[in-house]
Amino acid sequence: MRKIRHGKYSLTVVSFFAILSNMEQKQFKLTDAARILGISQWTLRRWVRNGKVPAIKRDTGRIYIPVSWLTEQTGEVKPPELTRCALYARESSSENKTALESQTEGLRRYAEAKGYQITHVVKEIASGVNDNRLKLKNLLAKKDFDVLIVEHKDRLTRFGFGWFDLLCPFRLEVVNVAENCTHDLMEDLVAILTSFSARLYGQRRGKKKTEAAIKALQKTE
Repeated sequence: MRKIRHGKYSLTVVSFFAILSNMEQKQFKLTDAARILGISQWTLRRWVRNGKVPAIKRDTGRIYIPVSWLTEQTGEVKPPELTRCALYARESSSENKTALESQTEGLRRYAEAKGYQITHVVKEIASGVNDNRLKLKNLLAKKDFDVLIVEHKDRLTRFGFGWFDLLCPFRLEVVNVAENCTHDLMEDLVAILTSFSARLYGQRRGKKKTEAAIKALQKTE
């Protein structure tokens, strides 16, 4: 069967068109991914085991390879000038408006350096543990961009970033993979304490319990 040399892999014609016809899928079975790349499944399993390939392992033990990674390897990713991106910047407190503007500007420079077309710029004041952020919800509902760019993972969400990465119909890009500042972590921790204390003890008693917990935390710093 005739093969196509595409990027660093040699693909069969059937395998090449399998990518084009299955672009709507989120992931391929490991065996199908190996066939698309023109390599053995054992080679691909070894790459997954060594951390060279991103993989999703189900409870059943079956391994899946993200389509986004496959398309990058085979050269089917859109060129940068055709890639539409959205920028999302977040700070926990309205006192950090200057930091929010600086964060947004950093995202803008990053997108421009990569040659992306910026379609949305969203700035929001909210806790990273708040799952009812209106501006973020509205952004996630849009379907006119290919990449969502954030400064840190926790700017998007404090918990469950991996689920976002798996389920979102667009690619996520994180500019800085280092951990974020302690101040922002403290503000989110206070939000969690307030929420749980209010549920357990009622609003008034919850506030007193929260204040006591915050004082205890500050003493340990």
